[in-house]
Amino acid sequence: MTSPATAAPVAPSAIDDVLTAFGELVVAQRRLRGRDARHSGGLSFAQVRVLSAIQEEDGCAARTIAERAGMSAASASEMLDGLEQAGMVNRTRSTHDRRVVVTRLTDKGRRLRDARRDEVRRIFSRQLEELGRDELAAAAGVIRLLASTIEAL
Repeated sequence: MTSPATAAPVAPSAIDDVLTAFGELVVAQRRLRGRDARHSGGLSFAQVRVLSAIQEEDGCAARTIAERAGMSAASASEMLDGLEQAGMVNRTRSTHDRRVVVTRLTDKGRRLRDARRDEVRRIFSRQLEELGRDELAAAAGVIRLLASTIEAL
């Protein structure tokens, strides 16, 4: 990507095209969340985010998991209750601080998380296979820029 100082002025219609495409992405993501909430069997995307957050540091507190997964501590705690009941995580009191409950993945949780991530990767790979390395790198850069733009709103 070119830096803002060296980039040519952007036509308003190009910005409008990006805003329209972004709106389409937001709508598609909202629909996915609706389908995901009704997902029977397997793991939802939110659950995969939580299980992936645990992977970064097995044996971490719910607060840390929530931060990494981008959700509130209350939502993460509620989700961890369900994941524990389903046998995907174990929660125990910390040996260093009894006020803290640490969470660890079980083999079942790890297996289901990996299977769901592999499924998503296959779908993305199939959809994006016609793009070249440079196009994919540019797309990743644009998506990150849009994410930081949303944070600035």
